[in-house]
Amino acid sequence: MKYGLIRQLIDYAEAYERETAHTGGAAEATNSEMVYFLAWLNERVAAEKRADQAAEGPVQSVSGAAPDTLIGKLVTYLYRYARSLTKRALTDTPLVSSDDFAYMISLMYKPLQTKVELIQYNIHEKTTGMEIIRRLIANGLVEQQNDETDKRSKRLKLTDAGVAMLHQIWPRMVQTSILIGGPLSNTEKLQLVGLMERLHQFHNPIFLSDRSESTEELVRELQKK
Repeated sequence: MKYGLIRQLIDYAEAYERETAHTGGAAEATNSEMVYFLAWLNERVAAEKRADQAAEGPVQSVSGAAPDTLIGKLVTYLYRYARSLTKRALTDTPLVSSDDFAYMISLMYKPLQTKVELIQYNIHEKTTGMEIIRRLIANGLVEQQNDETDKRSKRLKLTDAGVAMLHQIWPRMVQTSILIGGPLSNTEKLQLVGLMERLHQFHNPIFLSDRSESTEELVRELQKK
């Protein structure tokens, strides 16, 4: 039996652990770590192939725009497409956006989060997050209770009506997810997941920090990596 492939997989697994150790990505994905690893592996192999085939010279897209510019543009477009599709799926419900649904899903999988924890997990500014939470409470989908250790803090959980609402709209949201993935193959989806996960792990600490660093300082730090 030839063990070259096994050795290669071990090397990739070690590289994956090294790259995700400082972000906590692998630890957070305990229940789905194989999916994250496969996504990372697909992207790593594809990147190595692109590197082997790439011609020397500056990287430029077909349109002439810099890749960094196109990433920001296309991610924004994709967010807007996803938001529009989600709004259709939430017709005839008290939920007004994908953010409402995301907050409820977060509380389903991890109940009794504080307001700050829920807002940070969903990558929102405090004012925006508080507005979403107030809306969910007003609609009877989420309720709050006093924190047992910190009386100034409130913990949140879904009401029975909130759980029923999730069960009602879940099939629609699954269909929406299929539409967002569009015509991409499963392999392409895994590659995209791997890339987006890497960007998430890069941006999340910046978002959660005290934000005292300027854009120029953040770029300099990125260039050091």
